[in-house]
Amino acid sequence: MAATSWNKMDLRKANALDLLDKDIGPTLQGLKNAFYDPWIMEFLLQDVEVVDGAAHEIRVDFTDDFDNGETTPIVLYVIGAHAQDKAAGTGAQVVTIYGINGDGDPDSEAITMHAVATTQIASTKTWTRFIGAQVTTAGSGGTNAGIIQITNTGQAEVYGTIDAEEWSTIGARVYIPANYEGILTMRAGIVAANHATAVLEAFDGVIVTPVYSCALTAAAIDAYYVPVGAVGMQDLGIVKQAIVGADTYYITFKQATKSDDSNQTVAYHIRVILYGTTNTLRGLPT
Repeated sequence: MAATSWNKMDLRKANALDLLDKDIGPTLQGLKNAFYDPWIMEFLLQDVEVVDGAAHEIRVDFTDDFDNGETTPIVLYVIGAHAQDKAAGTGAQVVTIYGINGDGDPDSEAITMHAVATTQIASTKTWTRFIGAQVTTAGSGGTNAGIIQITNTGQAEVYGTIDAEEWSTIGARVYIPANYEGILTMRAGIVAANHATAVLEAFDGVIVTPVYSCALTAAAIDAYYVPVGAVGMQDLGIVKQAIVGADTYYITFKQATKSDDSNQTVAYHIRVILYGTTNTLRGLPT
């Protein structure tokens, strides 16, 4: 069995287990009705090691094209580079795309890989935003055998990359489309703590800063601290402020170590509740 990654993602309608979840259940119970019909965008993500106080965003391989959105919805393509990433191969057989569809709603589409590797497969849906992609069916290898890319036709633009044996695109960015609002909840824990002299200083850890808008003038509303030595993942107590969608808004995540001489590796469990607010535009009753 090939090695597997921490990185997983999902987009689903809220279910009974979500409603009973202590972190998000109370919020969902106020939204779970015919008018709001909430979605859950979920990430389990282990980021790269945070080195010596350097701040960076927890994402890779998002191009400027999709950061700014597509005015005209486009078809996305999935292509695998390895000979076993194909419909009947030992690697990835089905890849699911997550994003905002041509109607402006959260959506996903499962793409069955071509019978012949290195052949691009088109989505049947069109997209204005790309959030990420996940290997959702694999053969006996248990994961994707090689790099898989999400592109436009002819691979002129690469919107996301699933690295070999990584299962999903390594990143966390959620767009809040118009007529929707989003609420963030997040757990985090240190999975590796390193120091040049093998001695951790007091209060070492990682500061996580969610940023709620792509506007240059918009500041993060809060920052959260993940200490070294904590057992398991901790609820970071994210402020439950609704983020009002306007097509250009998104939630992204930045992190930095607390001190300049301590390196940390953090794992995250990120969930964003997306719920519609203008129901007539979404085909729901007012």
